[in-house]
Amino acid sequence: MQARAKQQTGLDFKHSRIEIMADSLLQTIEAAKKVVLSVGSGDGSQQASIVKLGHSNVVTTFYDSEATVYAKYPKARQHIEYLKGRSAGSVLFQVDATNLHSHPELKTKKFDIILFTFPHTGIPNFNPASIDSNKCLIRRFLRSAQQLVQKDGEIIMTLKTSAPYDKWTFPDLSRYELEMSGQHAFHANAFPGYIHRPTERIGKTAVKNGAAKTFVFTKKRKHEDKEDEKEKEENSGDPMVGCSFCPSENFSLAVQFVQATDEDISDLVLDILKVNVASKEPRA
Repeated sequence: MQARAKQQTGLDFKHSRIEIMADSLLQTIEAAKKVVLSVGSGDGSQQASIVKLGHSNVVTTFYDSEATVYAKYPKARQHIEYLKGRSAGSVLFQVDATNLHSHPELKTKKFDIILFTFPHTGIPNFNPASIDSNKCLIRRFLRSAQQLVQKDGEIIMTLKTSAPYDKWTFPDLSRYELEMSGQHAFHANAFPGYIHRPTERIGKTAVKNGAAKTFVFTKKRKHEDKEDEKEKEENSGDPMVGCSFCPSENFSLAVQFVQATDEDISDLVLDILKVNVASKEPRA
């Protein structure tokens, strides 16, 4: 009897691992389907981390030329080479975050996620012009990005919240197609290997993130869409709060114990791939 109980426990453990692997595979496939545009990408370390986490279709853009990026950030080359080799998306240089909708390689695309982490014009914070210049940067970025984000996509912007950054107020969104749908503390450890680099100061190794928040913007929805979403949330329990890169702290994995053979697992994987794997080209 004890031997049978041990055997059953072993089977249950094996089956639980199968279910966890299947769940992980589904999450990876869903992540791979997301088409991500990153602007103002620093040294590329955050973007490389995102690709390693499963978002394999990341278009990474830099404001500076390729030579300038390498001169500013000693480790940028290794991150960019990784992105070129592993991401289905392209790596583009001299891309203006305030004029994305006019860029020849971006203007016909739609993205599920548009990411701008710690935007800064490069004007030193002690310069009185810095605040207005950065408010203008944020305003013009949102106006441009709203033209490229999918109807159900997200624009994700991370900013410091201490002085003087707390004066970088967001524009009046009543004139935009966007609404702020969420905000939460920024967790740099969600991106292993990510280092926040300065915009202009060559040679400085990193910038302390300090108090920072991530703000999520989405397209404004019609009243009917909001009612449908509310009904879904009520039927499914507490919704996950945050953004595509920030898993909810309330997330829990339910494991179902099932009998499964190696053939069953193989069939499951094939079925998932057939249903979920779509083209990795950004959608027009």
